[in-house]
Amino acid sequence: MPTQTPTAFPKISRTIDDIRSELYGHLAEVQEEYAAKGWLPRRLNLNKGVVRGLIELYAWGLWQVYNLLEKIMRQAFPLYATGEWLDLHCVQIGADRKSATKTRGKVSFIRTEGAEGNVRIPAGRIVRTQPDGLGYIYRYVSLMDAVLPTGAESVDVLCEAEEYGSLSNAGAGQINELVTPVAGISGVSNAAGWITEEGANVESDAECQRRYALSWEALAGVTSAKYKAVALGVKGVADVAVADQHPRGEGTIDVIIKGTAGIPTENLLAEVRAALKNEIVINHDLLVKGPAAVNVAVAFTLELLSGDAAATKLAAENYIQAVFTGNNPAVPGLGIGEDVIRDRLASGIITLPGVKRIIWGGDLESGDITVAIDELAVLKSLTVTTSWAAEA
Repeated sequence: MPTQTPTAFPKISRTIDDIRSELYGHLAEVQEEYAAKGWLPRRLNLNKGVVRGLIELYAWGLWQVYNLLEKIMRQAFPLYATGEWLDLHCVQIGADRKSATKTRGKVSFIRTEGAEGNVRIPAGRIVRTQPDGLGYIYRYVSLMDAVLPTGAESVDVLCEAEEYGSLSNAGAGQINELVTPVAGISGVSNAAGWITEEGANVESDAECQRRYALSWEALAGVTSAKYKAVALGVKGVADVAVADQHPRGEGTIDVIIKGTAGIPTENLLAEVRAALKNEIVINHDLLVKGPAAVNVAVAFTLELLSGDAAATKLAAENYIQAVFTGNNPAVPGLGIGEDVIRDRLASGIITLPGVKRIIWGGDLESGDITVAIDELAVLKSLTVTTSWAAEA
């Protein structure tokens, strides 16, 4: 059963204007009665003076109480709770928030032309990417001594990102600068599939809420919710899909994993298999695998009415990359089996200042791209151009 969240949390708090209005209305109604009973020496002036100030202070205090009450009530429900309150709910069911991890992978150190013999590469060498669309540079440190043997043009060295998080899951060819010089080494590069351990961000509130709900659904037994709950508890797993309608014949179940870098590493798949084996008594043919990649070449022209063309182009590129990578918490990334919908991509671009229209090219020129349940859309290339709209 899919998890359902109410469209809006019931409003408990009240505006200070409503509170003030009710207070003054009530005081106006009971002044005569209270004076007759001797509770008030005389009729109060509610428009100015000390009494007015005390009433205003009381109204403000009552308003703060209502605000606090709404915050507390919201945090009492796990599907609305955030931060440490959500962590407390998760601890009660043994589903701690996942911490951040660092990217690890094999970076190729390339021999200098003309250099001969063995080349020693000490541990602690620093390599890095060029600035990305936002100007950020990602650095990595080699973890062990290595030797580029005689006759070899390159050698792979295990490196680890300096920073935690999924943004260090660099794409192929992005790590291309050797910061710490090494005699006999001219440069570095990272090939496709260079990552051995995905870097991941601290689990967001939305991701944590999803796992919390799945943990309760998993109590029903060995259902798809159980597989998802266990798999999502593994660091580095960003999304899970379960094919439980005998995908490879009677008695078979496929668990498809998306890592924080997209297509998962074999190490991540092995961790998921171990977690499932530890948590579930498996008496069927279970296959844990990564999704098949659906490579998408995205190309479009932004027709502009005004603004900075270079800045608008950069913002559009960053948005598209965020949709495919899922590395920006503010931009929902594509999950396993999610179609690439032009309107979805356009929604984050057409609202950029000065954009009149988007003229699609590449694989999206003819329309949306359908992705099967065991597939994942992967950004193959991104080409964005700009042009100025003709004056009306």
